[in-house]
Amino acid sequence: MSEPYPSAARRLLIVGAYGVVGEQIAAIMTREHPDVALWLAGRSVEKAAALAQRIPGATAMRVDLDEPDPLGALSEMPDIVLAAANDANNNLLRAALARDIAYVDVTRWTERMVEAAQVVERHQPSQPVLFASGWMAGVVATVSADLARRFDKVDSLEFDVLFALKDKAGPNSFEYADRLRVPFTVRVDGKPTRKMPFSDPKLVIFSGGRTFTCVRFDTPDQVTLPQVLDIPTVASRVTYDDASVMGFMRFMIGSGLWTVLSLPLFDSVRRSLLFNPGPGAPHEVRISAAGSRGGAVGARESLSVIDPLGQTHMTAIGAVVQIERLMGVHGLATPSGGLSYPDQVVDPAKAVDRLVRLGLSVAPAPAG
Repeated sequence: MSEPYPSAARRLLIVGAYGVVGEQIAAIMTREHPDVALWLAGRSVEKAAALAQRIPGATAMRVDLDEPDPLGALSEMPDIVLAAANDANNNLLRAALARDIAYVDVTRWTERMVEAAQVVERHQPSQPVLFASGWMAGVVATVSADLARRFDKVDSLEFDVLFALKDKAGPNSFEYADRLRVPFTVRVDGKPTRKMPFSDPKLVIFSGGRTFTCVRFDTPDQVTLPQVLDIPTVASRVTYDDASVMGFMRFMIGSGLWTVLSLPLFDSVRRSLLFNPGPGAPHEVRISAAGSRGGAVGARESLSVIDPLGQTHMTAIGAVVQIERLMGVHGLATPSGGLSYPDQVVDPAKAVDRLVRLGLSVAPAPAG
């Protein structure tokens, strides 16, 4: 239920509101916080208006991220801006910084997050700027922060994603996935190490005893978790719930055929392979930490994080919890001004409890 806010008015602008994730964020916000004014925006005001008709009290408006000042045409300004669409040129970020408006982003891959962080640090805003572009809008980072609190020292943290091929997905997911030839940097024993997508295969046991081969992929969590939680080794891997599809993709990439498919001529072919969303399926992540606690070394603990409504819903509730942090509700402390990440939540247990109340399942993972 809604709670009183630190300030009298809360106006939330969701840019990309009529996308698969944005629409769910709007629905959850209006259910949980009916007295927050929702401004639903995107390049198409017609699509925003169609969504606003289904969201009680919402207002539709046009915000185009390709314009130098996407907020310039608004007659009044929001209290919080949420980027649920790809702010590739940082136009929305700069517009929010120029007006000292709190900003949340859930769309960036690692390189773009690092570049945007430099923009924020140069500006030194007094309002919080929260980059929640890690896996599923900071869900993994939040649960990882809570898991890390159970150790005296975490030496390594790994999370493995079970991606259901029948799950829903938005168009941004194709752009994110279409980076299978791009190397990325991870931390191994505190040292930066370059890795390639689909490298370092590992068998992982998920819920129900299901075993899949997971491979490396790039996520912003591999930058923020070592930085924020001081974890020397952090690794993320992914697999599909169809072993034949996973085997095909590993062959295409390992053989070099994917390099040919990466030519612009084959854009439609890659899209058909990487972006073929279904009606919905559960989304699962296994998070495992190893370190010392209680004076003993070699301690390990693993959690299974599942959203029965799928990856887009997990992203939506992750985004809502980040918004609630900025609002300072449900016992979540508001971040101070400037750049911050989900990993820096003051009380991760409260944030995880909030995620659970919004539909997430967090439980001990199967042994192995």
